[in-house]
Amino acid sequence: MKSLLTILFFCSLNMLLNETTPNYSKDELLGTFDPAQHVDFKPVPSEFTQKTNIYLRIEVLQQFDQMFQSAKRDGIELEIVSATRNYNYQKGIWERKWKRSKYMGWQNMDKVLDIMKYSSMPGTSRHHWGTDIDLNHLNNDYFETGKGQELYNWLVECAPNYGFHQVYTSKEQGRTGYQEEKWHWSYLPLSEEMLTQYNEKIRSSDLPSFSGVEQVDSLNIFQRYVNGIETN
Repeated sequence: MKSLLTILFFCSLNMLLNETTPNYSKDELLGTFDPAQHVDFKPVPSEFTQKTNIYLRIEVLQQFDQMFQSAKRDGIELEIVSATRNYNYQKGIWERKWKRSKYMGWQNMDKVLDIMKYSSMPGTSRHHWGTDIDLNHLNNDYFETGKGQELYNWLVECAPNYGFHQVYTSKEQGRTGYQEEKWHWSYLPLSEEMLTQYNEKIRSSDLPSFSGVEQVDSLNIFQRYVNGIETN
């Protein structure tokens, strides 16, 4: 009898978890969709950004709103400078960097490694998911003095209260992948599950074509970069 009750309990638990855990499509994970046409996304209001037509998932935007208002009360001004970037947008960034004159004569592997200090291959970026934002400035130096340092210190202390974490931290503790990005903050209540499903569903063969795509497996991009994060 006990074993039957145990089986029924775990079956019920699995059913409940399956009902509450979103099932993200490959298109959502790879960024091969238009966030403006997705029911779970909304445009970022002008109060939060100077950009137009940028989007976030509704839950992420709601939590950012709360964080924004809290920061404002503490004299901290938060500004979203980048939000959701779909595959085509990320490919545009990647291909422009690929054609830089400084890469003339470089081997493809060396070009990939240099670009990926700070930029993701299309199809591998967390910005595809609508959970990650870049704040205020895209340079670490900005956050190390003056108002930038005050802002960063506030984020380190307070952002986790709203679900946001700096995932690309210092690499001194052995984190792999991208260099530190003090501006990049991820909404972990959603992005952790999206990363789990990305690892389960996405293979290198799923990535659409772009310059340097042949280096994905040889450089172990999924393990070293997609999973090269800090979530504590």
